[in-house]
Amino acid sequence: MGLDILEYRKLGHLHVSVIGLGTLRVFDVTDESDLILRRQIIENLLSNGINFIDSAAMYGASEKTVGITIEGKRDQFYLATKVRVEGKEAGEQQIAQSFENFGVDYIDLFQVHNLIDTQTHLPTLERLKEEGKIGMIGVTAMVDEAYPEVMEIMRSGRIDTVQIPYNVVQREVERGILPLAEELGVGVMVMEPLKKGRYVKELKSKPDLTPLKEFGVETWAQALLSWVISDPRVGITIPATSRPERINENAVSGTLGILPQELRDYVREETVRLL
Repeated sequence: MGLDILEYRKLGHLHVSVIGLGTLRVFDVTDESDLILRRQIIENLLSNGINFIDSAAMYGASEKTVGITIEGKRDQFYLATKVRVEGKEAGEQQIAQSFENFGVDYIDLFQVHNLIDTQTHLPTLERLKEEGKIGMIGVTAMVDEAYPEVMEIMRSGRIDTVQIPYNVVQREVERGILPLAEELGVGVMVMEPLKKGRYVKELKSKPDLTPLKEFGVETWAQALLSWVISDPRVGITIPATSRPERINENAVSGTLGILPQELRDYVREETVRLL
């Protein structure tokens, strides 16, 4: 039923796997035993064709852990990170810290996180882009109230990507962000496709996968990820995990193609029913 190989889509000027990796909390580790598992995660990303990792300086040790675990493999990944601090000088320091943490001299995507002091940081990021130190500029937003400002920045032509939450329950972006992104050619990154795992772990009972099995869906996490990337306006979604085997499971979703609308409706209704 599926494509058998991982699908890639356009995100700005990049060609990215539709499934990427988020690193909030799960890469905030320093012990060697924890690093061994994260190295296995990186190996599983590579074996599945996943080529995109998203992090941030404010995620504790996450950027450093990414840098350590991709050593010697940097050219096989696109790296994205974020600045989230007020003030020009503090922003420049945090941005410089990200390069140091990753151990790189080039970052593919630098985002202003949660629109914190966006108008201060955009000129800094634009200068770094001109200098060839970053590839693209983006903004992230966690709450619906921020979307009018996000759309204003999108219309300004100053950003290449937006990162927003989108899942079977949180669908506000369908009203404004996604149509505008399609119109302007702005890349869309989706965070929280599983609502930090809540829509898998906190359901009242086990969802019925029967209607989805013929399509190739074997787990509810795959159903939720498939739901998100079945919107063709989405470039990539970035579920986080600390378990290497989850990478293989998540990657399957990126090989199945677009869920038929009736199955997409079913995934949404089944999730809502069990919350």
